[in-house]
Amino acid sequence: MTTPNEEPRFHGSQDHIIIGGRLLPLESGVLPPDFPQRLIRLKEASGLSWTAFAHALGVDRKQVLRWTKGVEPCGGAMLALIRFAMRIPGGLDILLGEEPPQQDEEDRNGA
Repeated sequence: MTTPNEEPRFHGSQDHIIIGGRLLPLESGVLPPDFPQRLIRLKEASGLSWTAFAHALGVDRKQVLRWTKGVEPCGGAMLALIRFAMRIPGGLDILLGEEPPQQDEEDRNGA
């Protein structure tokens, strides 16, 4: 076990880092190319209009629509998105792209 003051160290091919004895993947900090689609799915999952969605995030509706066209949210807006997504069932999975694989139609119908 590592101590709290131990320096993080890289593991293997440097795509993981060990922090506090836990092996964690390194993240890029770059939003995925399908972020606009994820945002649309999050809004749809919330059941809100674009205006209400923007209001819930504390931003202007026009700004949210810019995000759907590929403009990246700033740090504060991204934090608001994450906090909002935490309150929607499955919202974090939608926003962060860690959704379980979708079942095909046959699986859903029990075929």
